[in-house]
Amino acid sequence: MMKANKIKIFQDSNIDDVDFAIIDVETTGLSVEYGDRVCEIGIVKLRGGAVIETYSSLINPQRPISAGAYAVNRISPAMVADAPIFTNIADRVYSLIEETVVGAYNAPFDLSFVNYELGLAGYPRIQNIVVDVLVMARQLLPGLNRYPQENVARAVGIPNSGKHRALDDAMITAQLLTIFTSLLKVHDCSKISDLRRQDLTQILKTRRWEIITSAIESKKNIWIRYLGNSEILEDMLTPITIAGHKTSFQSTVYLQAYCHSAGTDKNFRLDRILDVRVVE
Repeated sequence: MMKANKIKIFQDSNIDDVDFAIIDVETTGLSVEYGDRVCEIGIVKLRGGAVIETYSSLINPQRPISAGAYAVNRISPAMVADAPIFTNIADRVYSLIEETVVGAYNAPFDLSFVNYELGLAGYPRIQNIVVDVLVMARQLLPGLNRYPQENVARAVGIPNSGKHRALDDAMITAQLLTIFTSLLKVHDCSKISDLRRQDLTQILKTRRWEIITSAIESKKNIWIRYLGNSEILEDMLTPITIAGHKTSFQSTVYLQAYCHSAGTDKNFRLDRILDVRVVE
């Protein structure tokens, strides 16, 4: 019997007042349009930044697993031969995502497969509010060059097993979402709608600029969290000035400051400063 979606979450709901269902799937190929299916699903439920439930299952896709897919996820035909088909776990999957905000890393890919499988099992498409953590990463970490999940996880200090299995990847996405929501809440962005904004880079840049210029004018120190080459760093600075560096390809804004840990003046790219606070 087809179920009706029950959605009681609104765009202006507070981030800490709702449940998130973070979904990741491993598939037999890259597109449902070519008949590819889900061969593993992982779901992590979050509430207030804490994991409250996890679920994972191998799935018999009822079709071959492509060589390209196996090279990534290492799920072999033998591993899924005795696994349930999606129809047999659809009720469990559906119950986990009901009345949640659904999150995924590159959400259109994962949700296209989940919706296809739910449809085959007689369930409606996901109508929940969806948060794409990849879109958030591109806005909140503009200093990165590439945004595969493992690159972003490495940048923010999340250990990565490199296995590319559904529950492992869903857990990494959940951790990224927790870090990003914490970052946004510091800047008074605490609603579900804030997670789906397209102007997060400019919002945070403006607010950090205001904090830093105020600290320069009042001659106060600041604490920053900064995206280094491969990790997130924290430091105490005495800000001196904000200066721009322009090339034919880009315009980069730097904070010139005395770095207390290094004991010397240094430049910090403004787009790599993740958090900044005045130290009274």
